[in-house]
Amino acid sequence: MSLAPDRLDALPAQPGDATPAADQVAAPDPASAATGFAYEADGHRVPAERFYAIACDPSRSVAVEACAGAGKTWMLVSRILRALLEGVPPHEILAITCTKMAAGEMRQRLQDWLREFSTLDDARLQQELRLRGVPEARAAELAPQLRGLYAQILAGGRPVQIRTFHSWFAALLRTAPLATLEALGLPARGELLEDDAQAIAQVWRPFQTLVAQDPQARRDYADSVAAYGRSNTGDALKAALAKRVEFDLADAQGRVAS
Repeated sequence: MSLAPDRLDALPAQPGDATPAADQVAAPDPASAATGFAYEADGHRVPAERFYAIACDPSRSVAVEACAGAGKTWMLVSRILRALLEGVPPHEILAITCTKMAAGEMRQRLQDWLREFSTLDDARLQQELRLRGVPEARAAELAPQLRGLYAQILAGGRPVQIRTFHSWFAALLRTAPLATLEALGLPARGELLEDDAQAIAQVWRPFQTLVAQDPQARRDYADSVAAYGRSNTGDALKAALAKRVEFDLADAQGRVAS
């Protein structure tokens, strides 16, 4: 693995859910038209084949920048696929994304590919591997292994970990020592909330009651409403509530002005 990540750019909207063929590039910019290439690797224009040879190689550390719909999910799942073919145990592969929907899409994409590949002949499998940057000679060697990967993973019983940031952190907390959780003020058992709207609604009225009972807080609230309006004040308080951990940490360091 390289010490510094390769920096890759897919300039226009690119492969979509299909295969990353160069002729699928839509509306390339003028700079890419000069070379005929719609990709960059470390600041240099490269053909699609070179781009995906770098991006899908699990032995490389890469950072990829691309617009929406450029095929980043295709590339990420291709990296997972190639890592599996290189013998990495499924449960030692961790892919983290921001949303539950994105995690589900990646998980489904991998499942669908493995199921499909288990039914293809060597010629088709070699083509799929070449699209993912595998050299031709190596693709011929890996084709039978790719066909059997689906059954192998099912038999193993420990799938690839594709998680959201929240679910991964929750899993770390579940395995943390009780003394560590106690020192951090965290419960020994917690429930991951996908939507905190209900929890916020439960604390909102007690918060308003406390504000009404504290003369200084009540004056501050009234001043804010007078200056910015009730709706904007409410939005600001809800935004602060969403950043409550950051405020607590900043307050502990004396960074929050009273």
